[in-house]
Amino acid sequence: MRISDYTLRNLRTFCAMVEHGGPSGAQAVLGASLSAISIHLKDLELSLGFTLCQRGRSGFALTDKGEAVYREAKRMLGGIEQCEANLGTLRKVRTGHLRIGIVDSEADNPDLPIHRAIRRFFGREHEVRLTLEIGTTQALSKALQTGEVHVAIGPFPNRQPNVEYTPVYTEEHGLYCGRLHPLYARAEGAVTLEELSLCPITARPYLQRSELAALHDPNVAASVSNMEAQAILIRSGRFLGFLPLHFANTWVRRGEMRQITGLGLEWLSQFHIALRVQPEPLEIARLFAADLADELARA
Repeated sequence: MRISDYTLRNLRTFCAMVEHGGPSGAQAVLGASLSAISIHLKDLELSLGFTLCQRGRSGFALTDKGEAVYREAKRMLGGIEQCEANLGTLRKVRTGHLRIGIVDSEADNPDLPIHRAIRRFFGREHEVRLTLEIGTTQALSKALQTGEVHVAIGPFPNRQPNVEYTPVYTEEHGLYCGRLHPLYARAEGAVTLEELSLCPITARPYLQRSELAALHDPNVAASVSNMEAQAILIRSGRFLGFLPLHFANTWVRRGEMRQITGLGLEWLSQFHIALRVQPEPLEIARLFAADLADELARA
């Protein structure tokens, strides 16, 4: 088949659908209507002569040929991005599409100046387009592997092959209870580890080993994928849970939760700047990673 501009558009739509679980997930990323996304996919299937995915009540699933097309499309689109960047280098103008991924709930973190790194990066002459994604460490790790994200910032406790991790910052976590929890009214230092072992606790599976290391036989009764969900369960008064101190401060100031101290339960989460090794990262991705490292060093 001939690769036209329309084909490239349709392939980008198809890749977005694959990476975001179907048309609805791709809608926000593409800024397109569901009808337009459906037309792009139908046009692509017509030009190829076969079905790429099954969609309906059972959900969104790729056919075998759809999986093969996705792999080829990612390879080709990645090559186009690299070509754009190389041509920009020849013109001595930075160009391309920079995709940055940040772990959730870091916007209010005074010690992680991502906004300053973005300001610094875009203070240069450029023709760079930016996409900023917020997600869990699992989602960001997957996005790095597929090329959906070029630079990711987060804790990444489970290392992935073909990814370069640069440690840049540590984030302190503490154990919290909500105002409606029986331990909330207890005096500072009056709570024992034995009491904590009887209380239901909520944990993030990807950080469970670190979060619960200091607790004896914890009663893990709930799991969450992000810190917003963790805060909701803690505020219910039914669960204890760990949160970064900067993130919990909003509810602590309101009197809606408190940290349980005096038991040595605090722990540090190591943050990294993560870049995929192969194919070689875009020059603009390396430059942004360097800008962020510099801003952290100045913080």
